[in-house]
Amino acid sequence: MKFTARGTNLGVELSLHGGDGPKPLKPAAHANQENPRRSYVYAHMDSAGKIFYVGKGERRRAWSADRHPLWRRFVEKHLGGKYQVRILQDNLSTGKAEEVEAAWIAQCSDDLVNWVNMGRATDFQALEHYHRLQNANRALIQQAKAIEKRNLVQAVKMYVQAIEAIPGYAFINYEKGLVGQLLGEEADELGRNGEIEALDRLTMCLIKLERSAEAAQHANNYFALYRLDLQRAASRRIAKRIEKALVRTR
Repeated sequence: MKFTARGTNLGVELSLHGGDGPKPLKPAAHANQENPRRSYVYAHMDSAGKIFYVGKGERRRAWSADRHPLWRRFVEKHLGGKYQVRILQDNLSTGKAEEVEAAWIAQCSDDLVNWVNMGRATDFQALEHYHRLQNANRALIQQAKAIEKRNLVQAVKMYVQAIEAIPGYAFINYEKGLVGQLLGEEADELGRNGEIEALDRLTMCLIKLERSAEAAQHANNYFALYRLDLQRAASRRIAKRIEKALVRTR
């Protein structure tokens, strides 16, 4: 500890400094590793002893595999399903366990798969850019809906414009660290969402204009890029609409 002093209009102001800051946290030496007492804080570690998850709980929570999808992805695809459980501190009150958990998460934040992590690395400038572009595009889709009744052709042009604008933000990666890496892997494997409302309205308008083959092509192109939207009810509605329209034109 050390003091510094400076003169002010009110006299001398003293400041207390804590030297080099808080010491790194270490697991409690006497934490019960088999049957932790009361509330406790635990870590999941890889084979090298590196912490990738921190949590709190009671009884057998530390050994439960009921976890966030990103935890399961990391354990299954990066660790081959193998990890170690380490009780960091036990015999705590619920409130104290929350404090200790927060301190450990703050210390290890960049290397954790914890979804709830105040220290998680996020590119907020990229996130702001993402939302700005997304909101503008969604406003365009609503404008197109508003003119459908009086000008289908113009609405089609606006929906096509909206779909073409989606890659400008849908592929922005604003999460960093391990969470960002896992989210990127998940998107590459399962696909991304687009703006399926734009495709829904576009295909409806094209079919009204008797351009069903064009509607089918737009749908094929869209779902090639935004595969995750295939899981939504709207994708099935679009497919049935196009199939019915194509049958009529044969």
